[in-house]
Amino acid sequence: ETTVARHQKQYGLQGSGATTKALSTMEKRQMILNEMALDPTSRRGPDSIREGILLSTGLPLTQNFVQSEMLLQDPQGFEIRQPGSKKIQRVALVSLGPHHEWSGDGHDKLASIGFPVWGVRDVWSGCWLGLWVVPNNRHRKAVALLFLRLVAKFGGIPIQMSTDCGSETGQVFGLVNALREIFHPELSTEELPAHRFLRSVRNITIE
Repeated sequence: ETTVARHQKQYGLQGSGATTKALSTMEKRQMILNEMALDPTSRRGPDSIREGILLSTGLPLTQNFVQSEMLLQDPQGFEIRQPGSKKIQRVALVSLGPHHEWSGDGHDKLASIGFPVWGVRDVWSGCWLGLWVVPNNRHRKAVALLFLRLVAKFGGIPIQMSTDCGSETGQVFGLVNALREIFHPELSTEELPAHRFLRSVRNITIE
């Protein structure tokens, strides 16, 4: 038995493998997304994100899990971190049809005169599904309420929801995943995430 293993037993500590196995996928994903949200330019790699999670939560995750989750949530970030990478590569939008994906975001250009805006567009058609002036478009409960109003209006949820990594979208993330698990358990959130966090420069439908 190694010295590290003895100390872990003595102080009741778990290694990254045991911690990663014990936590649910949703819990681990949210920790990674929270840390990625602190890096809007996608300059931090898996090792840095993993270290940040350990410092902020005290929970060690395996490097393999952190890297695979980052590849799923922000594959372009790995391209950005490649030596010599300077510009964002433009790619065609792919959508299966109406309500396959909704894209939501806040707009602050009018906030200085008292009109913060939050809206949602359908990626396939580009149609505005909802556009609202709210007292604060960074209030998570307000944003969650607007999302639920759309769900009630259209009588369902999209296959996937996309927003930026702002803290105000945390409840939307939880609601989308909960509704998916309740009403469409046949769709795996591992293979097809119910929600995607995108950098603002990638969330181009709503931008």
